[in-house]
Amino acid sequence: MSKQRCLIVLSSSRLGVSAPSFLQCYKLTQSAFNIQIATPQGEMPIFIDKDEQSSRWLTDITAKGQLNPSPLSQIDGTNYSCIVIPHCPGATEDLAQSSELCRILLHHLNEKKPICAVGLGVCAFLAAEEDSKWAFQNIALTGSSLGEAASSSHFASLPLLPGDSILDRGGIFSVGSPNSIHIVVNSGVVTGQNPQSTLSAVQNMILLANQRQTKGK
Repeated sequence: MSKQRCLIVLSSSRLGVSAPSFLQCYKLTQSAFNIQIATPQGEMPIFIDKDEQSSRWLTDITAKGQLNPSPLSQIDGTNYSCIVIPHCPGATEDLAQSSELCRILLHHLNEKKPICAVGLGVCAFLAAEEDSKWAFQNIALTGSSLGEAASSSHFASLPLLPGDSILDRGGIFSVGSPNSIHIVVNSGVVTGQNPQSTLSAVQNMILLANQRQTKGK
């Protein structure tokens, strides 16, 4: 059985991408998929919340040439089995407005390919509109709670929040206790509330992708 391909979408906004969340997304998917990283313009992401482990690991994969994002405009969704978006405050600025990401997300939803997003990365889903209707409207989601976002250093710079934006679009949104591991799996879409939920969210997405491949779809 051939190895599937996974697209990891990152923001290139000044608000950044969570290094620990990206690290977990990358390491988990690397064992199961061939990985492609993409950002809106193919620019390098700005990593935030780095600790010693993630800093060392980022230095290592950069030196090995494994962190070379492609522009979303060059991504053909038909080539990928799943999409992963880690916790990234920057998603509220660029990914949430990306017409190129819209195209890719709509393909995955229409083909029922697994999609996973964590924390503020869930705001990337806001880009997915078709015929003036939000494509995720009937799918239950979670993401960063108001309390979790408010406790972060970048809160004042966030142009939008997952809960308010999803509910404004008539969507379904819920959260667990602050900083707890909480995921929602619905219609092939896996969302995690916060960086702490990254591991569980991505594991569930991998399970869905493997089940889909086993069924030969």
